[in-house]
Amino acid sequence: MDTKNIILRLKRSNYKSIEASSIKRELRQLPTFERKEVLNKLREEKSRSDNSDIIDVINDIIDELSPQK
Repeated sequence: MDTKNIILRLKRSNYKSIEASSIKRELRQLPTFERKEVLNKLREEKSRSDNSDIIDVINDIIDELSPQK
């Protein structure tokens, strides 16, 4: 799954929380190693973004799908 596509989907969406839920479902279906890779790339993208709405949604996705420590 391409992180640039994820960011684009979030930017285009009028209902970011609904789009985030859809993205979470898709990410849950990925193998663990691939999911971790996508989450790491999302962390990088988040640091580059200046849009607080996008950052909040990315944080929500990361928090929900990151393995608990």
